[in-house]
Amino acid sequence: MGINRRLTSTSNVYDNNLDFSSFGGSPGASGSTNIAAVSSFNTAYAALSGSTKLYVPPGTYTGNAAFNFANTVGIAGSRLVIDAYGVTFTAPGGASNGVAISSGLIQGGDDFKETRIDTVSAQSSTVTLKTAGQTSRFSVGQWCIVSGINMQGAGDPPNLGIFEHKKIQSIGTGTLTFTEPLVNSYKDTWPAYSGGGVGRGGPATVYPLQGFWDQEVEVKGATFTDTGNLTYGKPRVMLWTDCTFDTYGPCPTLNLLFRSTRCTGAGTGGLEVDKCVHRIEFIDSMHRAVDFQSASVNEVYVSNMVQTGSNLRWRGGARNSNTFINLQTTTFNFGVMNYGCMGPTTMTDCSATTGTFFNQTTPFSDMTEEGGGVLSYDGGPGSTNAPFHYWAVPGCNAVLLDSSNNFAQSFQVSDVSQAGGRTYVHTNLPDPVPSTINGRSAPWKIIAHPCPSVTMTNCSGNTLFTTHSGLPAGTPFNEWTL
Repeated sequence: MGINRRLTSTSNVYDNNLDFSSFGGSPGASGSTNIAAVSSFNTAYAALSGSTKLYVPPGTYTGNAAFNFANTVGIAGSRLVIDAYGVTFTAPGGASNGVAISSGLIQGGDDFKETRIDTVSAQSSTVTLKTAGQTSRFSVGQWCIVSGINMQGAGDPPNLGIFEHKKIQSIGTGTLTFTEPLVNSYKDTWPAYSGGGVGRGGPATVYPLQGFWDQEVEVKGATFTDTGNLTYGKPRVMLWTDCTFDTYGPCPTLNLLFRSTRCTGAGTGGLEVDKCVHRIEFIDSMHRAVDFQSASVNEVYVSNMVQTGSNLRWRGGARNSNTFINLQTTTFNFGVMNYGCMGPTTMTDCSATTGTFFNQTTPFSDMTEEGGGVLSYDGGPGSTNAPFHYWAVPGCNAVLLDSSNNFAQSFQVSDVSQAGGRTYVHTNLPDPVPSTINGRSAPWKIIAHPCPSVTMTNCSGNTLFTTHSGLPAGTPFNEWTL
């Protein structure tokens, strides 16, 4: 089902029309009064059904804590629009403004709701729990995340290499059945890290999502001043429209859909893309710097982003698909910064002064060749000398580089497992790996392939872009053959 069909409505007619001033919020009020007004609104909103519009009269609102709207358990509404044109929200340094900021998946720190499941194949609509009685953690109509591969060993939410959002249609004896079949397969033999994996995923796992995650929220016209922190929005659908962010900007995290439309984030902080997001869209927006720590995102769509200011950059992308139309930047890096692998990418009418790849590597010397293309290393997720790098996601491609970062050979990861405190990565590498490959010589370094499929049309500004614009659709990055 397409993302836009998942939206409850785009109508400008609302079931409930509220005014922030009726809850005590005012540009002239104290910080504690304005934050109390947010809390009062959240309580009232939780009792409403249908769509709601909150009008915030223009002016500067000071808070003695972060402004966090729609951040209350028990919310029954389907859609909230915060009309804040001409409004500036000012919070103390270190505060994280946002929407439904306390929602999200329920993991180890939340009563151990992480739920292991048996191996399951794509296109199945039902999963079987390892412990049948744990169906009590779920309810019909609830959303959850089905997942596997723990790429970081820490984090909230966890850094999941393969995942999808699913809604529960029915619950059987030890089973959950979803409204739509699974897109991916998940294995119960994948490694469990971080204290046995409790709370951090790894093997096939289902996480329940808190009830108030299941809402659509749009913030319109607001300005958020610098707090030295990101602005978070953690509902199912998070829409930022005509908003301005002094520094870090809005952080995509846990959303089924995140969309920034005509927004500006020109400050020095940049925008960090977080984890477990199905689709991210930047439309007619200007965010000075965008950084993908991981590929724990399924889809990215960018249209008309002309970055301005200093240190302009775009680093990384999503696991499954990336579309860029008229992205103008200084440095474009294929490949994510730390965890996972960037998927097929289509770029049209884009330009960058520099086109390259993000060079996060793992020394091959950390690996033991077990035979048959299987590599093993101590611990995990990362290896001894690259603890913040994870490339071993099943189905992804990786690359051997020489000591000068020259391409030697690509290879594919087919599976990953764990035994005796070691991680085992199953690949199609030759056994043993030669010391000389394609005129390059060991010692080798491993990176996730920067991009296995690149399609460029009329892209310019650097040799990589102009070259790829003349190559067939789907050519691997820099012609690094798969």
